[in-house]
This record gives sequence, structure tokens and C-alpha cells, in this order.
Amino acid sequence: METGQSVEMISICGADGSMQPLRFRFHDEDGCVQVARVLEILSCREVKYVGVEAYVFTCRVRTDERELIITVRYSVRAHQWLLFSRGS
Repeated sequence: METGQSVEMISICGADGSMQPLRFRFHDEDGCVQVARVLEILSCREVKYVGVEAYVFTCRVRTDERELIITVRYSVRAHQWLLFSRGS
């Protein structure tokens, strides 16, 4: 799982405008497509980087029998999800 890469995300948007990531696809080190399922959202915060509005989610995910703590960022203006950082 490479940090900074775009991911294809499936998420739920609530009637109140809230977002909840559920599952995403990414390319692993070998170029194969992998799927990660969000088990738990540990934190969510809205951030603004020099006028760029984004939502940052820290989540516990499962992929290939492994559980990881990852951070994904949703850029509001670009409508894009990015894998921002990864823990073990």
C-alpha cells in the first residue's frame, strides 16, 4: 500500500452531509488490485490546507488477512480520495 496514491472508495453520505468510508481499492507493490474493508473509523476531522478543504479519516482496515491503521483524505474540491499514511 503506497502512500499518496489515489484510491477508489465506496462510502456512505448521510442526509446531514456526513461521510463514512466503507471499502476501497488500491494497487499493491506488485501492481495487483487489492481491496481493503474499513472495520472502524477511529477519527474524522475537517482540515483546510491553504484554502483546500478536506476530510481526514483514520481507520482500522482489513486487507489480505492483515489489519492496518491507515489515514485517507477526501479532497472536497477535487472529489478525490487519497491514501495519506499507513501504520501497521
